[in-house]
Amino acid sequence: MCTCFCYIAIAQKPDTTVYYLTKDGNFVPKISDADYLLLVLPPDTNVDKHLYVLQEYYKNGKMRMMGYSKTKTMDLKPEGSQISYFPNGHRMAISTYENGEPVGDVAEYYPNGKLYNVRSFKKGERTILKQCFDSTGVMLADTGNGKWIKFSSERFGKNFVEGPVHNGIETGEWRGTEKDSLSVIEQYQDGVIISLRTFDSFGEEIISPKIFTAVEQNPEFPGGLDAFNKFIVTTLRYPEQARKNNTYGRVVVQFVVDGDGSLSDIKVVRGVGDGCDEEALRVMKMSPKWLPGRQNGRPVRVAYSVPINFTISSN
Repeated sequence: MCTCFCYIAIAQKPDTTVYYLTKDGNFVPKISDADYLLLVLPPDTNVDKHLYVLQEYYKNGKMRMMGYSKTKTMDLKPEGSQISYFPNGHRMAISTYENGEPVGDVAEYYPNGKLYNVRSFKKGERTILKQCFDSTGVMLADTGNGKWIKFSSERFGKNFVEGPVHNGIETGEWRGTEKDSLSVIEQYQDGVIISLRTFDSFGEEIISPKIFTAVEQNPEFPGGLDAFNKFIVTTLRYPEQARKNNTYGRVVVQFVVDGDGSLSDIKVVRGVGDGCDEEALRVMKMSPKWLPGRQNGRPVRVAYSVPINFTISSN
């Protein structure tokens, strides 16, 4: 397998920069430890003399991604068109970047070549869900209305949720599976998850002993929602692999707010992969103590979940 990598690297011009990457998006020093190979080539003057050419390859030597970047360092800043591929050679996604951020319509595909969805990006605004299809090509949502399917971090595996979208955003009840045997029910309001429940294979809701899921007074981040959003923005670091692969979305983190306000049992119950899940965990583990939830006037342990949005930016 490494022979393919070596051939690709040697075939490039001397001023090509080569990076070795793992599946988690981490840079490694040796080609033998790499899962992917990234080449940063000199600008193609026929396209733009200021943009470096990006080429990423799977271990079998097949193309994984083609695109452009304003920089050639590890902190790449995608610019212009970008296309990624599945290992079978079919398109995975087609997108356009400006200053490291996706703009306009982004199209994603199933491994069989059928169109999966189309989402629209505009700087400073929420992502609009435009169209969604099943793997046979049947349209599920159009012009932002209908049913949408979201797959877990293992792209197009057996774990997914589906539910209604209205005017381009999630709404109402979404149902699906997690970790192969767990069922989940998510409730959306104006595109935001307001509750998440998990059930085992027998249909029993998974709740730890002496932990409340509904209380008279919910736990709260010190300073409220605005303060929590500021904490996320200032603490979150967008994973490089997620940026390169155009991976974005909501990572749902579940935890318990103890009676003293500390957080425990922090875990990801809905991920998007490419390092985003791990980053969401890291951020929540850095959280200060919360104001505890209360029942009958007393602080109690409360199961809580929050969505952490990963939107590609140039930061």
